[in-house]
Amino acid sequence: MQDNKTNRVFFSACLTEGYRSCAKAIKDALRENGIIVEKKIRNTKDIWARDYMPIQIGENKFMRYMYRPDYLWKVESDRQYITDNAQCDFLTGKEIVDCNVILDGGNVVVCGNKMILTEKVFAENADMQPFEITKRIEQASGKQVIWIPVDPHEVEEARRNNELPLCHADGILHAIDEETILLSNYQDYDLDYRAKLLERLSPYFKIKEFGFGDKKSDNSWIYINYLQVGKVVLMPTLNEPADELAVEQLKEYLQVDKIVKIDSNELTFNAADHNVGGSLHCISWNVYDSEKD
Repeated sequence: MQDNKTNRVFFSACLTEGYRSCAKAIKDALRENGIIVEKKIRNTKDIWARDYMPIQIGENKFMRYMYRPDYLWKVESDRQYITDNAQCDFLTGKEIVDCNVILDGGNVVVCGNKMILTEKVFAENADMQPFEITKRIEQASGKQVIWIPVDPHEVEEARRNNELPLCHADGILHAIDEETILLSNYQDYDLDYRAKLLERLSPYFKIKEFGFGDKKSDNSWIYINYLQVGKVVLMPTLNEPADELAVEQLKEYLQVDKIVKIDSNELTFNAADHNVGGSLHCISWNVYDSEKD
């Protein structure tokens, strides 16, 4: 379900327990714009709700997967942070299908009748051939899977820090509508990777791109991690010159009149939770509820 069609949003109970300032700013901004923050998702081990909650594939249908990310699973002391039984009353009575593939919800971007994922999934399901992985996801979701290469900069950064990379698709692109996607600002710093993405994606989608020119910074990737619930858009900020450029570009691409800026540095750069490096999209789980229409 594309974000522009959603009308409810949920967050982990851990968010208000550890990040009260940022949680309040998000909650207040949503309420001021007509979106009520729902009951907290229970039984969670960290704030990154996008990664472990089911993926909405229809009005009352959700796809569940095996959440066992290698960046947590391969270090025994980190396994305590894996959420495997999150509870949300909204899911009661909904149809749940299992794809029986190890993946993260943050690595799934739904765009119309297609799903975009990075090839990190192949590494986490090394006991299966790529065609079998694709088949399982497509049969469960009823959508065509489009694979994209992982971000080489993220891989290199993780290697330098002796860590495993997340390689989530939602850190690379965002669905604007059923036919259009928005890419992060690779045109500013990696034309080779951008070309590979365009090669994979352009046969299926219209493509818009962030671009900041000489106002870009090492952290300009954060803007793609905005949260959209219907016509309400919250954008993480850096307090840098590119902030205003990002606002104007989002207004144009998303066709909205207002972008609410949220300082999410507390989450992105100072988070105590494992799997640090996300922002507003990563901590949220927004869905479409036909009963609220």
